[in-house]
Amino acid sequence: MILLAFTIPVSTAASYVVLGIFLFFWILDNLKPPLKELLNIIKSNPVAMAAGAFFLIHLAGLFYTRANLEKVLESIQNGGKFLFIAMAMIYLKEEKNARTVLISFIGAMGGVLILSYLIRISMVPGFIPVKGNPGDCFVFHDHIKHNIFMAFTVFVTAVWARSAKTLRARLLWSGFSCLAFINVLFMIDGRTGHLIILILLFYYFFSWNSRKSIVAAAIIFLCMGISLWAYPSNPFLTRTRIAIEEIKNWNYGVPASQHASSGLRLEFDTNALKLIKKSPFIGTGTGSFQASYRGLIQGTKFNNSDNPHNEFLMAGVQFGLAGVLMLLYFFITQWRYAASLGKKERIMLSHGFSLTIITACMVASPLQDAAEGWFFGLMSAALSAYPVTQKQTLTLKPG
Repeated sequence: MILLAFTIPVSTAASYVVLGIFLFFWILDNLKPPLKELLNIIKSNPVAMAAGAFFLIHLAGLFYTRANLEKVLESIQNGGKFLFIAMAMIYLKEEKNARTVLISFIGAMGGVLILSYLIRISMVPGFIPVKGNPGDCFVFHDHIKHNIFMAFTVFVTAVWARSAKTLRARLLWSGFSCLAFINVLFMIDGRTGHLIILILLFYYFFSWNSRKSIVAAAIIFLCMGISLWAYPSNPFLTRTRIAIEEIKNWNYGVPASQHASSGLRLEFDTNALKLIKKSPFIGTGTGSFQASYRGLIQGTKFNNSDNPHNEFLMAGVQFGLAGVLMLLYFFITQWRYAASLGKKERIMLSHGFSLTIITACMVASPLQDAAEGWFFGLMSAALSAYPVTQKQTLTLKPG
């Protein structure tokens, strides 16, 4: 799992190799008695139970699906990421193990961050295969994935800076966080990451419950405003202007331009809602989105798609309101469980991760993707596997 955390932001192929190794040894480790530890985790941890329930919906949807075998297997794999949460929790109940997994991911993102800055100044060594360019400095994955991972990295390192015991550690994590923050807003075009980082910033500062946090937030936003004003052609403002223009140009019932990503999302969303309206309670079955969507737009000029770029609508089309409610139940459970983890750092990291994934699920389909999906599964396990801190009770004797 430590190796998986490192490979997720670097290579999808390597991640699947590591996942195969993990699965092999997990099976060997859980043969005697069969699945006992997994069942114990699901019984004792509400996040694991909610994840297991959402995986079972994928199995139930097999009985009435309209999808072909390829799409069914693909959807089962996506649902399997929820089962993986419970499987991984078996080994992450100790805080040191979970923290090591998180450090491994942040370490990989540190390497990605360095390469991104090298891309900016056109100094990447020739033997390193990078995908971006000086205008859009993503490294191994596309700019959407890069910015989602980097936005979460900004938050994690900022939390670690806040809880650091020494001045040296605080400066180290603060510097890391600032460089990653600049990378997200000013060097990468991924709008999902732009949205996530703004939400995480609000949560980070207003979770302090002190006047110092308001002052710090005001300084950060002032500096950010000045930077945006001084550099008006930055990716954040440019992509925001494009999104606003695309939304203005979109008309309900009229096919969106294939070059307008925001318009396409609105088109997919509205058509997905039509599919949910047709089968509102249990949906059309596991892996059925593409077939159902193709049938809906047949004879029209609407753009075809294999996902609605919204995880809640994806669940709604496949499993109806039952699927949407179950996905919401998982995120609510994850948020509430985090609030009982005891340490402020644990709570903030878990809440920050929940905000990252929920935001991404509202504007994209991260759980359908390999890199983002396994990032979701592994980090959900790492940040929700701790046993809840038991509150001590005080017995008062008369007199």
